[in-house]
Amino acid sequence: MSGRKKHSTPKGTVLVPLYVYPSPGAWDPLLTAITNHPRLKFTVVINPASGPGVEQGPDSNYTREIPKLNKHANVRTVGYVSTSYTNRNISLALRDIETYSAWSENSTIAGLGMQGIFLDETPSQYQAASAIFLDTLADSIISDTGFGKDPLIIHNPGTIPDSRYMKSANLTVVFEGAYSTYQMHGFHKTMTAFRDSSNAGRDALACIVHSLPSTLDESALVKDLRSSCGSVFITGLSGDYYASFWEGWLGFAIDMAA
Repeated sequence: MSGRKKHSTPKGTVLVPLYVYPSPGAWDPLLTAITNHPRLKFTVVINPASGPGVEQGPDSNYTREIPKLNKHANVRTVGYVSTSYTNRNISLALRDIETYSAWSENSTIAGLGMQGIFLDETPSQYQAASAIFLDTLADSIISDTGFGKDPLIIHNPGTIPDSRYMKSANLTVVFEGAYSTYQMHGFHKTMTAFRDSSNAGRDALACIVHSLPSTLDESALVKDLRSSCGSVFITGLSGDYYASFWEGWLGFAIDMAA
């Protein structure tokens, strides 16, 4: 038999910056997508207070909702830690990591443990001091048993970074911005070129696109992103992008699961 070979869109993971406060029912759209698509993987960034907060554990709303996420086999939860482009006091970043790690040891509430850390505001331009900063955080995450085996370490420079930083992360967000910026600068080609030049696997890259126009064919965009990045998040919100779920959220999950 002869004929053209059909090329399928590569599978992807939904990367969710979950900065939605978990008042009752607020996380239901996420839980609906998770249960509707058990074969679709979700990486969920938990961010109680631009980090874990000053207390040893999160408040009662978080302790009620986080275990609902962690009970699903297709979900990995990671804790948010700011690095301020490695200008933050490293002891504070290490303390945040330690706090998240300790959640898994909560003796009264099971299922609070994180499976890694999302390091926000990581640099893109290489500096040796920044590399040491990020290596130190990675060593802390890997050595801390509270995150389990093979914890996920995510860098978010929000743009193409120097590839030397990638050795201390499993996943790097190589684009975070508005759809208009994504289109204007041809980031699809840029990401593909970076992947090839850095010898990074597709699964090592992530892309976050917000402010989608209402007339956009979202399915086509998702296919475009999945072809170059292993982890994807899109939203039509043009402000407070991660503080609520947009009306196209469940449709996006369907496109990612296709």
